[in-house]
Amino acid sequence: MTGSRLAQLLDQHEAELTRFVARHAGRLTRYESVDDLKQGVHLRVIESEADYEHRGAEAFQKWMYTVARNFLASRYAYWSALRRKPAALLRLTAAGSGSDPGAVGEVSSPDTGPLTYAERRDLLLHAVRALEVMLPRDKNLVVWSSEDVSIQDMADRLEITYAAVEQARRRALDRFRKAFRLATRP
Repeated sequence: MTGSRLAQLLDQHEAELTRFVARHAGRLTRYESVDDLKQGVHLRVIESEADYEHRGAEAFQKWMYTVARNFLASRYAYWSALRRKPAALLRLTAAGSGSDPGAVGEVSSPDTGPLTYAERRDLLLHAVRALEVMLPRDKNLVVWSSEDVSIQDMADRLEITYAAVEQARRRALDRFRKAFRLATRP
């Protein structure tokens, strides 16, 4: 199937896809808009074009809904994983510029009392937005740092030297903190 034919089919089924995503997104709409989710489905459909053989409008719609379900499930898994251990990611945003970028305490609020659930959720959203604008390697380094992956394991995964990973990790964490500060600006 050609790309232009696929684009026509997506345009024809846009309203149905919007309704499908709105109906099935559920709690994902706390973190991402229906339009963003729909764009993600469009991207997955385009990426999966090689797997599709056109057999009519109804078959296309069923296939598109299957791709949409898989995409929504992957986004739900993504957000669920971040919600399980948000403190590790948020601790990285609060780190100073010491020699060990991961050595910081628990995130605290400037207000009196503990952080509320809503405040933590907002901070987590900002942290994820900061991650999304980063380059893939920097994003991996930040995520691995929050998961306590050793520097040697990072070096093995990236196939670079230990010293290069230390420097790249330090720079990635600095970029992440800067992006986080920009994301949290009023």
